[in-house]
Amino acid sequence: MTVTNYQPFMQALLWTCKNCAFVYEGGQPKQNCPMCESYKTSFIDLPQHLEAQVREAHPELPFNHADCRATRKKLMEEHGVLKSYRVSGRQLPTVSGGNISPAKSV
Repeated sequence: MTVTNYQPFMQALLWTCKNCAFVYEGGQPKQNCPMCESYKTSFIDLPQHLEAQVREAHPELPFNHADCRATRKKLMEEHGVLKSYRVSGRQLPTVSGGNISPAKSV
């Protein structure tokens, strides 16, 4: 299979729980993971080439099936995603070009 078969999910933002490998498609993840109830800061933006490998390995299963989550977790560990990706939120720059620091008063 080619990656072009996966265009619908390639356009979506994939959030993956670092603890249980549950995938949430959409803008922002929910407050807690529906699978393991971890707080939303445990979600990372999963590289899409890894998700393509998971979906190619298990084309007949739903993407949050236990086998898919196990494969996804294994790939995340092999590629060092758990160490290199951290969730700090997406910060938009202010008008001045930096981010607002709560310690500084204007």
